[in-house]
Amino acid sequence: MTSKPTALGPARSAPAEVVLRDLAIADSLLLALDFDGVLAPLQDDPSTSRMVPESAAAIAALAGLPRTRVALVSGRDIATLRRLSAAPDSAWLIGSHGAEAELGSDAARDPDSAVGRSPELTPDEAEMLAAIDTHLDAFEHTLPGADERPGSSAATTGAAAATMGSAATIGANDSGNADGPSDFLIERKPYSRTVHTRGLAPEAAAALHEHALDVVEEFPDIRVIEGHDITELAVKQATKGDGIRLLARAGEPTAMGYLGDDVTDEDAFAALDELTDSRALDSGLTVKVGSAPTRASWRIADPAAVAELLGRLVVERTEFLRTVHG
Repeated sequence: MTSKPTALGPARSAPAEVVLRDLAIADSLLLALDFDGVLAPLQDDPSTSRMVPESAAAIAALAGLPRTRVALVSGRDIATLRRLSAAPDSAWLIGSHGAEAELGSDAARDPDSAVGRSPELTPDEAEMLAAIDTHLDAFEHTLPGADERPGSSAATTGAAAATMGSAATIGANDSGNADGPSDFLIERKPYSRTVHTRGLAPEAAAALHEHALDVVEEFPDIRVIEGHDITELAVKQATKGDGIRLLARAGEPTAMGYLGDDVTDEDAFAALDELTDSRALDSGLTVKVGSAPTRASWRIADPAAVAELLGRLVVERTEFLRTVHG
């Protein structure tokens, strides 16, 4: 279970102020980053998320450097993450909050080095996922005009799909006018369902959130993941911290950095701190993107600041490698 930090954490720094030296001069570097809210600005429709172009260019440049590995760590399933991020083929991916892994870019040189993890659902997990679907579907179909609304007959396709619903009467005030937009989105992933409330009228968002949590009373093993305008109900217990530990074992870097913006990224920050404190790594860097409380060592503003920071790292890392390793 992800524990929310109680302290605000560090003050915001400009990208130029973040100390990157330990990463730039590392003998072996692994840089891991969340996707949504870090490399890509948050969107009302999650299917439209794309990397900031400057970040995409920096990621490609870092992935092409020797002794340097880039990894994306996300709540997205891997198939969706690979498609939306358009990350370099050499980038390693951790998906579904640590439940999935795709670490296979060295397979051409050493087939035994490839690591892939996309576990099957156990019978108990399948039962919980079906219960979540039934529960959320019941909420959709209690809404006026549910049978006619767009997306009411949408089917799950591929690794993940989204169903749009209308919550027009939920959150309406006494005068009958909704206080904000009223569409909600259910994102269907292999091991979870994510209810998006970004842009939803406040009363509608609160009602949908409470309804989503009701299913946990019947199935207490369902993991509740709350983030930026989302409530995710997951049947796997893996965290982004598990993903960070897997990356460290597989890549054996001497230094790691992690950039994240959401509550679930706190597990990754904690895991990286543990790896550094135990001397499994020579150094580690944790950077929070945004204003929420955090245990990270540094804080920067937004994806635009991330792009600037990554550009700096490209320059400093390239200069070090050219000087020391030719």
